[in-house]
Amino acid sequence: MSSEILEKLFHSKAEVKLLRLFLNNPQEFYLSNEISEKSKTDLSLSRKEIANLIDMKFLVSKKKSGKTYYGMNSSFTLLNELKKLIFKASPTSSERIMSQVDKLGQIRLLVISGALINSEKGRVDILIVGEHISKSRLKNFLENTEAEIGRNLNYVSMSTDEFRYRRSMFDKFVIDILEGPHKILIDKLKSDL
Repeated sequence: MSSEILEKLFHSKAEVKLLRLFLNNPQEFYLSNEISEKSKTDLSLSRKEIANLIDMKFLVSKKKSGKTYYGMNSSFTLLNELKKLIFKASPTSSERIMSQVDKLGQIRLLVISGALINSEKGRVDILIVGEHISKSRLKNFLENTEAEIGRNLNYVSMSTDEFRYRRSMFDKFVIDILEGPHKILIDKLKSDL
């Protein structure tokens, strides 16, 4: 099931982003502007979705120092079913990731794992190997992807030479990534894997 199906099942992409944010961070409480920032949705749209999720009893609010914070209602009636539905869908499409990563630089290898393939296991969520990788574009890509999936991502970026060296030395970190659950989206290093 893809994220697009969820967007059609629920009434907006913003709602899916907020559901993912709270389901991935069940103990956290956020101000409405923090929710908007983390989900990269317009503040007025976030507030509308927050109100909708409060009406459904999925979110609860609490006041602290005159400010209202919102968090997930751990006793929400359909919590387990909603978790299964949201987490069964791919958090983001491989095509979407590849189209954004393609603009980062000369990518030789792109491996996704962990949160991006709905796996609890994985040393990192993204491994990027290549040259001339733009730090600002990488930061923007990570922020957009984190907003889409509702959680922070762990990533590693390294040069082709560093990857080849670490692979030849049987570096535990690299081996763990390649032997754990993962999906290769770009592979221009076929002989090195």
